[in-house]
Amino acid sequence: MNHEQDMSSQEKGDGLTINDLLSAISETEYPQYILDALAQIQGWMRETVNAPAEKGMDPFTALFEDGGEEDEGEGIDALFARLGELEEQVDLIPNIRRPEGRPDVVVVSLTPPDYESGLRTAIDYAAVFNRPNCKRVWIISDTFIFDDVVRYAAHVDALANQGITLRFILVTPWGWVELPLSGATASKRQFMWRAPYEERSGKGSRGKGK
Repeated sequence: MNHEQDMSSQEKGDGLTINDLLSAISETEYPQYILDALAQIQGWMRETVNAPAEKGMDPFTALFEDGGEEDEGEGIDALFARLGELEEQVDLIPNIRRPEGRPDVVVVSLTPPDYESGLRTAIDYAAVFNRPNCKRVWIISDTFIFDDVVRYAAHVDALANQGITLRFILVTPWGWVELPLSGATASKRQFMWRAPYEERSGKGSRGKGK
């Protein structure tokens, strides 16, 4: 009877397939280079947010005063200089150099105007420019625009059917969360708010949220 119940349960779709298991594994693993990239980006964000206060300016007042870039902390170029060390393991985009064509790609898209461009670049790079080698693309952004996600959801699913995974991480100075880019790739293992920002002391985000 129990065996029959088990078979019936599987026939109803309650059983796990190999794809389900592989998906569960992929959705709960975060490579060290992703944790390092997030720590660098969060650190840069914190420095940008705190820059006015460190210069003796009230952060609220700074919102209404044009103090120039010198009051905004290090610029985006400084961030990408920090992230350059990741290129030993992944292709980093955007980049002033031609990427090596590695299996793993990290696309950093900060500020709303760059959001759609970052999403489109990730898809184009995976589907066209690095098609023979690409296996996984990580998009790290401080913005999530639903209309753009819907527009590209079919592309994300098509790449997944070809064995290329696109994963999206929304990052803030205080933490980060992984969000799905299509209904087919959504999972309850996503939507989990991960560790708040910590100074890089060897602990950081390592091992948290697992």
